[in-house]
Amino acid sequence: MFKKQWYLQMSRIYEADVQEQLDQPDIQKIVEKHGVGRHDLIFLATQIARLSGMTPKQTLHKLLEIDNLEDYLVQLKFNSNEVDNY
Repeated sequence: MFKKQWYLQMSRIYEADVQEQLDQPDIQKIVEKHGVGRHDLIFLATQIARLSGMTPKQTLHKLLEIDNLEDYLVQLKFNSNEVDNY
């Protein structure tokens, strides 16, 4: 009985760990997609997170979704300036 409970508990832990890893953004894909280095990516992600109010993880997922980084940054900066003016 104890062995079965232990096995079930360990499989739940393993499944949770696998799911957490699947939820992580692929940094290498972001770097290749936008043609930036890892240090530049840290700077970009920090600026986008501050301007948009997203978490760093959400920001990295967003960077995977968007196709044109320049247009997105201009739009984000424009929207933040509108909020500051009100």
